[in-house]
Amino acid sequence: MYRWVVFIISLTLGLGFQCRLALSSDTESFPSKQPPTQAPLILKSAADAVKIQLQSINQDLVQAARRLSTLDLKSDAARAIIRELQSRRADIVIDASTISSQGIMLLVEPAPYRSFEGTDISGQEQIQTILRTRQPVMSRVFRTVEGVPAVDAEHPVISTDGRYLGSVSAIFQPWVLIGKCMHDLIAGMPVEIWAMQPDGMIIYDADRHEVGRMLFTDPLYQPFPELLQMGRRIAAEPEGSGSYSYFKAGTDDVVQKDAWWVSLTMHGMAWRLVSVHSAEISDVASSSRARSFSRDALHALACEAALIQALARGKQERAMNRFQQVAMTHRDIYSLSFIDAGAVSRFGYPRRNSFFDVDLRKQTDPASAAIVTAIENRKELVYAGPLVEGGQARYFLMPVLDGQKYLGSLLWIQKE
Repeated sequence: MYRWVVFIISLTLGLGFQCRLALSSDTESFPSKQPPTQAPLILKSAADAVKIQLQSINQDLVQAARRLSTLDLKSDAARAIIRELQSRRADIVIDASTISSQGIMLLVEPAPYRSFEGTDISGQEQIQTILRTRQPVMSRVFRTVEGVPAVDAEHPVISTDGRYLGSVSAIFQPWVLIGKCMHDLIAGMPVEIWAMQPDGMIIYDADRHEVGRMLFTDPLYQPFPELLQMGRRIAAEPEGSGSYSYFKAGTDDVVQKDAWWVSLTMHGMAWRLVSVHSAEISDVASSSRARSFSRDALHALACEAALIQALARGKQERAMNRFQQVAMTHRDIYSLSFIDAGAVSRFGYPRRNSFFDVDLRKQTDPASAAIVTAIENRKELVYAGPLVEGGQARYFLMPVLDGQKYLGSLLWIQKE
């Protein structure tokens, strides 16, 4: 979402000059930057999205508790309230219930869970906490009496004269809630997101097979001491960064990964949200004999007849092969990609550093707006700033013409 940056360096060269004028040597002055100490922008966006979902559930519980404060928690009117509480968030909330001041489930909705009415759950940790404190609470993941692993968020119901009547509860699964946030947010972006409780339980991963595992004890993770070591840091520190080796997503290949994490808290319970980017370098040039890439080289590439033809005819594989050839024979190419005339970043090489089918018009940061403006005006753009996956980079945008028709622009990213 936020690969494109907050510091615009220059906006130059009208489209009509693209394949006629040689570009000046690459001597632009860029401000020096320190290694990143803050979480990547995409992780901040992910955390904000999850926070909004948690706050929405919390606000629903607040409103339900207020409405229940004048009612019998076993009444038909109370049932209507918890039915509404569950149904309006049915994509996330499994069931909602009223709990007595002794920890008994009085009403449960929707209908398939009504058989649990009358169940004593006073021994559950979160129920003991709310009975003791009369304050909102959210549990860790546990196996509920309904038989599902989930989190229980509870709000006290206090009568108008200050008496504790019981509580209202919403049961939901973190991986469903977080997954709802991540689906559109990171689609096509070169990042992975996972989450865990401080006790080491994985509460979200794109690989559903990993969800519910305990990082510190599960045999799957024992061959990866770097991961275990960083996991202990994640458990102990609210935010930070590090690296570890683990399987490349969807494969049995082990790669090095850079990671950042932040914390989300609600009613005393914390989640750690982690963004990951592969640090492998096998698919780009690393030989000392590789040539340096430059704006002149990008300009020449944008004028290649074969590449123009491939882009004009939608031959993505052919264009990707050409990008790969360039990346394997030149240094300093973190990513080489194509953004079409509609400001959609279609594809790039290497895949792990590139956007695929990400519509920049839907992004809200000022830098993305500047890139859209450059595309709309068919201009070359040079700028610098943070990568979505973490770190800093230089960016070079070069228009591509098929005769007089503007196809879009090539984007070269040079990581600092």
